[in-house]
Amino acid sequence: MAIDEHDDARPGRVPGDRVAAEAATARRRAYTLAIVVTAQFLIVLDASVVNIALPSAQADLGLADSRKQWVVTGYSLAFGGLLLLGGRVADVRGRQKTFVAGLIGFTLASVLGGLAVNEAMLLAARAAQGASAAFLAPAGLAILTTAYTDGAGRAKAFAIFGVTSGAGGILGMVLGGVLTSFGSWRWCLLINLPVGLVILVLALRHLEESTAARPTRYDLPGAVTATAGVGSFIYGVSNVAADGWFAPTTLAFILGGVALLTLFVALQRRSSEPMMPLGILAHRTRGGAFLIILLVNAVASTFYLLLTFYLQGVQDLSALLTGLAFVPIGVGIFVGAVAAGRLLPVWPARNVIAVGLALAVCGMAPMAWLRADSSFWSLILPAQVVLGVGFGIALTAIVSLALQGVAPATAGVASALTNAVREIGGAVGISVLNVVAIAVTAASIDPNPAEASADGYAAAFAVCAGLLAAALAVAVTSLRPEPATPGGRGAT
Repeated sequence: MAIDEHDDARPGRVPGDRVAAEAATARRRAYTLAIVVTAQFLIVLDASVVNIALPSAQADLGLADSRKQWVVTGYSLAFGGLLLLGGRVADVRGRQKTFVAGLIGFTLASVLGGLAVNEAMLLAARAAQGASAAFLAPAGLAILTTAYTDGAGRAKAFAIFGVTSGAGGILGMVLGGVLTSFGSWRWCLLINLPVGLVILVLALRHLEESTAARPTRYDLPGAVTATAGVGSFIYGVSNVAADGWFAPTTLAFILGGVALLTLFVALQRRSSEPMMPLGILAHRTRGGAFLIILLVNAVASTFYLLLTFYLQGVQDLSALLTGLAFVPIGVGIFVGAVAAGRLLPVWPARNVIAVGLALAVCGMAPMAWLRADSSFWSLILPAQVVLGVGFGIALTAIVSLALQGVAPATAGVASALTNAVREIGGAVGISVLNVVAIAVTAASIDPNPAEASADGYAAAFAVCAGLLAAALAVAVTSLRPEPATPGGRGAT
């Protein structure tokens, strides 16, 4: 049968070339989403996968107790310190190029870490992983932000991204336990090689390049002060666990970091082409979103670490069982992120975030009654599920809201700032609340050491519930009630 070449022009029919274009766009977005979220999974996975494997690596390489923390801290320090620079490079040099370069560096560093023959090689590899992730993460999030600007598609994309970011750390602990128990700690790092190669091939084929129209040069003073300031602050806070809050080293690095970041802000005000336009932070809703991200990640990082200590140190679980014990919160995060993706197109973002944070408070509060013999099935498991659902809803919606309305020219640095706030929140939360747990344990009058430790963990979890309540108050008072899903507007 002959086909009329004018059929597509009839009323009610969509032109064939438009259908083809829409299909191509959908395919490109699907590949973009898959590539970015898989890379994000590797980043958050490697921030936690070595936690449970660390004792095995320490014994194998002869790491001193005073040095073993740097296997974890070195990654976070390099990642957090270089994030703003990585975001700026992505905006100026190209997000696809920066993504690919960061991915190659991350994969190679993972191989070096997995083949490490001594302490220095492992610590250098972990720092190189963090540095590479500082370029990979903001480039990927910027690519996702610019690819998805419509309401429903954006909500779905950020729901998937939220699942990845929230559950990746949990799955890292599970995977770390499995690989360490049935193989070697080295596989916690070497597993990144095949995954990284697959992502690299797909990124070279399917990711489109994008850059900011301006600026055409780097803000070198801004880059130096931002990198040194964030790195110094995170190092100082991370040092609290070893030396205390008032140790000269701790105070020097924390105050030095604050001074450098203050200088950074002053430089940005005067620069004609700033590394981070301050309008990104001046927006009230975005400022509130960043504060919520900081508080929630402070709680999440602390909860994962202290519950690990409790399960292994108080309830004497193995590495494998400890990793598996975090599956419930991972399931909760998945459910919450999916729920957020469905709610965002029909509810104001502020309401979605408030519901998530309220659930998180309800999940965390019972942990304040933790005892040495508390039942996993009647207390810890249900608390994790409710907390995970709350985290999944809140973090999915808040990341979408924090990047809503960001101008394409600053998508990379805004994405980097989101990750930097997350890293700072985690470092501060662990340091502050670990001190709370230690202090309460030391002051406990219970003669049973296990019960004294449980007192400390319970006190820290009570503070976590208070911080989540504070985040809920910020959501209600600071976030505007407009929907979060319409993207791509504004030039802030």
